[in-house]
Amino acid sequence: MSDFIEYLLTGPPFAMAFGLCVTLAALAWLLSVVTREYSWADRLWPLCPPVYCLLVAVELDFASSRVNLMTVLVVLWGVRLAFNFARKGGYRSDNEDYRWAIVREKAGPLGFQVVNFTFTAFGQMLLVWLFTSPVH
Repeated sequence: MSDFIEYLLTGPPFAMAFGLCVTLAALAWLLSVVTREYSWADRLWPLCPPVYCLLVAVELDFASSRVNLMTVLVVLWGVRLAFNFARKGGYRSDNEDYRWAIVREKAGPLGFQVVNFTFTAFGQMLLVWLFTSPVH
């Protein structure tokens, strides 16, 4: 197990990004349980892809024009997405996406926590990580 953790921390950028992805997913899930506010993964959407791409660009010492261009485009996309999300109040703690209330009502307390763990936290964070896989 320690070899796997060491690989995630010191291996190729794709592995480091995956380790960060899993850590952020766990943090988003834990914060959602503690705060009973389920938009933590939504807040990470614009921030994670630029970081994952920057891990690759830094590893290559910014020597690849293809990776640099992809990273710049992803950073610009992330800035635009973060700006629009913030403009609509997405980073406020009292502004939960209205769809979560509907899901909570239909799924019930236990079902909603299963959705929260599998889809909201880990599913979305893994999807965001996969978005950046072409840069690797």
